[in-house]
Amino acid sequence: MAEQYLSAFAVDGDALLRTVGSGDEEFVRAALGRIGPLTAAGRLLRATEAAEVEPALRELAAGRLDRCRPAGYTWLLELLLPGAGYYLGAAVLPGRGWHELADSFAAWGLPSLAGLWARPWPFPWGSGAPDDDPWPFPSFTAGPGLDRVRAELAGFDPGRIHREPGLLPGGDEDAAEEVEWLVGELFPAWTAGALERGAGLLLLRDGGK
Repeated sequence: MAEQYLSAFAVDGDALLRTVGSGDEEFVRAALGRIGPLTAAGRLLRATEAAEVEPALRELAAGRLDRCRPAGYTWLLELLLPGAGYYLGAAVLPGRGWHELADSFAAWGLPSLAGLWARPWPFPWGSGAPDDDPWPFPSFTAGPGLDRVRAELAGFDPGRIHREPGLLPGGDEDAAEEVEWLVGELFPAWTAGALERGAGLLLLRDGGK
């Protein structure tokens, strides 16, 4: 069965974008050095070898981005985020259709959360990303946007998830427990964790759509 993998980080998005074109050799070495520990900890969603990712890391550091492989850069976030911010946690959601949660969030009166879920963060492009549906899928919010997400979650009644199963992705009532866990526990904890650190919240989704 397909699964959706979700990781959350507290991160300074602007600082991470500034690494693009920085010419920082240590940036490359540090990312490559994380492959072993992250693999051992089961934190990498894809098998990764240094020879496979080093060219793309060097393109980032040099600021010479290749528009023919935007997804390759998004994949690098698995190596970059542990050094750029703080790991808040992860979740595994069984089945497919989780990208449709944006519609569910909007229907439940959670527009800022819906925007966070649906809007890709254009790393490493900053703007004008060549792929509007990268995979893995990074999404990011900070500042007032993160405050709005927190306020929405604080005012939300998770009981609606069970009372309105038709609003779940694909109308699948079996997803109610996972969505309640996500909205009632994980998102509030991750949002609080990012705010406590004066950072933004970055979500990285991978796995089957």
